[in-house]
Amino acid sequence: MALAAPEHFSKTPGADRGMLTTMFVQKTRKPPRSRTGGTVRALLRLAALAAALTITGGLVAAGPAGADDTGTVWLCRPGLSDDPCGGGTGAPIDCFYVYPTVSVQPSQNANLDIDPEQRAAAADQAAPFDGRCNVWAPIYRQSTVAGLLNSPGARRAPALDVAYDSLETAWDDYLAHHNHGRGVVLIGHSQGSMMLRALIRHRIDGTPQQRLLVSAIIPGADVLVAQGKTTGGDFASVPACTDGHQIGCVLAWSTFAGRPPADAKFGSSPDEPDIYGSRGNLPYGPGYEVLCTDPAAPGSTAETPLRAIVNGRTVSGYHGRCTTDGPHVLVIDGVAEGLLAGALPAIPAPGWGLHAYDLNIAQQDLVDLVAVQSGVWLDRHAGDR
Repeated sequence: MALAAPEHFSKTPGADRGMLTTMFVQKTRKPPRSRTGGTVRALLRLAALAAALTITGGLVAAGPAGADDTGTVWLCRPGLSDDPCGGGTGAPIDCFYVYPTVSVQPSQNANLDIDPEQRAAAADQAAPFDGRCNVWAPIYRQSTVAGLLNSPGARRAPALDVAYDSLETAWDDYLAHHNHGRGVVLIGHSQGSMMLRALIRHRIDGTPQQRLLVSAIIPGADVLVAQGKTTGGDFASVPACTDGHQIGCVLAWSTFAGRPPADAKFGSSPDEPDIYGSRGNLPYGPGYEVLCTDPAAPGSTAETPLRAIVNGRTVSGYHGRCTTDGPHVLVIDGVAEGLLAGALPAIPAPGWGLHAYDLNIAQQDLVDLVAVQSGVWLDRHAGDR
């Protein structure tokens, strides 16, 4: 049975964008057979992955928090046993992954326990990058599902500030004790992307840390740029990626199957401060536009083929393009007979589009892109280390 968002949640404009992900699952109809049946079945499995991150009962008990000597609890770190990200140690660069809103703890902010929801998110979103980069993923005190639903409007800000402070502390630990001058790709989604927007804005943009940035992959959080520009919004000197060989840049998008509805939660610059916490201090207003990057062809507004990763294999058969008439979002189509929207339902409501699948929808393209960017970064910084 389909679950609907609470009334106060579905009617709250702006402030809800990018914060909740994969919270409500809609039952999908079995699609008819077609030449693209294999693709659709794979996409249905992708929908099931989103369901695994949903509010459910009977979850496995949380594991004990395993803090290192500095107090950071690592969900993923190179060489960690039972690492949901893979635990690889042989890649020449790092990835720093920040998971979306998945905690179902009853408090406003999650504690530092490693729960099944974080492990599922990391296995789904970050593990495919293992081998291209060594994945680091801290447990942070994110604003929980309950906290976001039960604290509409400005009441959310304190919890989001706690979340950001926790994430920033983990980043400082990573830089001080684990980075050793290596290039790093920032990867997030939804609340995780929002945390990384603030981290880039306050700790990386225009600082010595910027030279470490291979790229930032932060979909589902409405990164802002000045109108017609690649910078000038969230970031003064970290630009949008406009080429597949560019480094030190940002990729961001939100995904819809078809033209976004009038109440789309993503793609438009807010006309008032969004409630992302005072620590974020992110811009707003008519002088900005939302960045949409084609994850398979940065800088392109033409339709391009996309490739997902589902259950360890590549899935293709659909296309995407960034729209500029109306909300700036990634519109995908191409599966025969309109089956794509049926295979991947809008969660929790049509205005959210395919938010739950933002990172997955072109994951193979992103893995390949990181490999290219890694080579460029290493060549450029060959004499630095």
